[in-house]
Amino acid sequence: MRLISALFALALTAPAALAQSVEETELVHALFRSMNPQSITYNREVCGYIVRTPTGQLDVSKVSWGGEASCATIPVEPGYQIISSWHTHAAWGPGYDGEVPSTIDVEGDMARGINGWVATPGGRLWFINGQTGFMYQVCGRGCLPSDPGFYPEEHGPVEKQYTLAQLRRRFNER
Repeated sequence: MRLISALFALALTAPAALAQSVEETELVHALFRSMNPQSITYNREVCGYIVRTPTGQLDVSKVSWGGEASCATIPVEPGYQIISSWHTHAAWGPGYDGEVPSTIDVEGDMARGINGWVATPGGRLWFINGQTGFMYQVCGRGCLPSDPGFYPEEHGPVEKQYTLAQLRRRFNER
């Protein structure tokens, strides 16, 4: 029975785990090591896209600065292919559950049909599968620069993965 449970768990996570390359994951880690501290300092979300350039290089699009809880990406230049979206969740704030992607984050990526990356004030890195809405922590609390004022688990335990339905329940939606 234990083997069946392990295989079932692997089947649930394998498609999402294979959805991004090592090259993309390394680029995103480097990007968030730079952007998360700035986002926290200025308490503004920062966002953009991971793109493939016309020459085939993986790169970051122009960066856009948003507000405390929103960010609008800048359109990419012609010839660039969007691989995934990315954004930060700004500084920690009481009452705001910023340690998980929001349902708007997930639904937005799904509507565009692209994967997404989210960095949190607690230093978590999330990957969102833009086809299924399944999301998981690439690395947990403190793996990226975090807000010194962060109050851990204010909204209860943060699971390592969520479906969109589970995330909606966390936020008491629908």
